Amino acid sequence: MPDVIIHELKPALEPQSSEKQQPEVDAVTRKLYEDVAPSMAKIKVDDGTGSGFAINDKGDFATDAHVVLGNRHVSVITADGKEHKARITALDDVNDLAIVHIDGELPKDLKPLHLGSSKDLKPDQAVWAFGHPDGWDPLYVAPGYFRMAETGRDVLNAESEEVQTNAKKVMAGMTPKEREEAEAELKKPMLNARVNIQHGSSGGPLLDQAGNVVGINDLSNLQSNSDFTPVESLVALMNNKTPKFSFTYKTIDDVPTLTDISRTASGDYRSPFVDNIIVMGDGKKKPGTPSAFVVPDATADGMLKFKL
Repeated sequence: MPDVIIHELKPALEPQSSEKQQPEVDAVTRKLYEDVAPSMAKIKVDDGTGSGFAINDKGDFATDAHVVLGNRHVSVITADGKEHKARITALDDVNDLAIVHIDGELPKDLKPLHLGSSKDLKPDQAVWAFGHPDGWDPLYVAPGYFRMAETGRDVLNAESEEVQTNAKKVMAGMTPKEREEAEAELKKPMLNARVNIQHGSSGGPLLDQAGNVVGINDLSNLQSNSDFTPVESLVALMNNKTPKFSFTYKTIDDVPTLTDISRTASGDYRSPFVDNIIVMGDGKKKPGTPSAFVVPDATADGMLKFKL
């Protein structure tokens, strides 16, 4: 890829159009970009786009759960520009992860990214996040550095006093089972890094210098203070033999259409559910639906969602 224009997002930079080149990148960043590009994908849904990456050679791509949830249609646009109809096949609502599958012929140069480990990350270690911010067609790379491991509670505690007070009020009104689930989410592991990820980059990979996936883009305050799901959570979802959810699809006008996501017998109760069905359609709260709360301006998608 000697003539490729590499688009880079450093702190405080905004995505630019495909006609304008971002600052010149170093040799390590260029090498990672050229290695990663064939594995990347744009995840297209009814209400927008996100990012994803190949995790095997069978048509499976990882992304964030919040990218695909609430949408009836999902497609994967691979690096060659082709759009493939897709279905959600696995979901982890606590760790905000999803796996989508495409059928049919795969790109010839598609190769899965190597899933590494986040356990050995050191403070100030260089990392690179990849994705399609704002839905741009060009792939963007965001260099930065790892800061620390944290939990969902650490993320909430870093928010304003008003946000924390609102969260406490919501949790106080929960049933004991809902509160138990909320506490579990606040205990989930996360990675914090100084990396510029933006709306549309959700679901893309965070890599170390060797090209190993160490995390998945998840949250950002849009000031380059970003949080990532450890890759170990993705590996656990891939290897899970007792899935928490089942997915019902109908083919309408030759397009796979999601009609509901049901809690399986092995899954624990989590809201927002109505009779064990995740709220679909316009996403508006229905009467009797357990509560959930959102914090504005806190994620790569503009909202930090505690799916409590």
